[in-house]
Amino acid sequence: MSYLDIFRLSFAAAREGHLPQVLSYLHIRKKTPVISLIFLATMALIMIIPGEISSLIDFFSFTAWLFYGLAFLSLIVMRFTKKNEPRPFKVFILVPIVMLIISIYLVVAPIVQNPDVRFLYAFLLIAGGTIFYFIFVHFKFQLPCMKPFTEFIQKSLCVAPSKHVAPEQPKSNKS
Repeated sequence: MSYLDIFRLSFAAAREGHLPQVLSYLHIRKKTPVISLIFLATMALIMIIPGEISSLIDFFSFTAWLFYGLAFLSLIVMRFTKKNEPRPFKVFILVPIVMLIISIYLVVAPIVQNPDVRFLYAFLLIAGGTIFYFIFVHFKFQLPCMKPFTEFIQKSLCVAPSKHVAPEQPKSNKS
């Protein structure tokens, strides 16, 4: 995944309701997620202010491999806990196991080789993101200032909501 893919990823996450809806708005003529691009570029600039670009790359790599490892782990767990679920394609089980081992190495090795407080910051940022997820996505809390802010952004940057409609979440039959 490259840095340019992150713009589309945050755009898609906003369309699904996992980020503020304004990040899913497209430029009315160019049809690009310009708000997502501006937001992530601003976040990257803020992150490199105290250091240099190499620290941003290290931070991104560490966090990306942490989440890749979690994805591989979930694939392995679901392979054994949800055996009869339909799958579009099935990966040989050795592939996610090897990739999980590689991702564990790529997450743990930098911490062991060069312990740095930035790794603690990465974990705290992920924990903070989890808290924000539950407040704003799971419990669907809306800040009162978001509607006027969204209208301002729409008018000043010529953006509008995309035509995509988020799919309904399936209702659980468990009582």
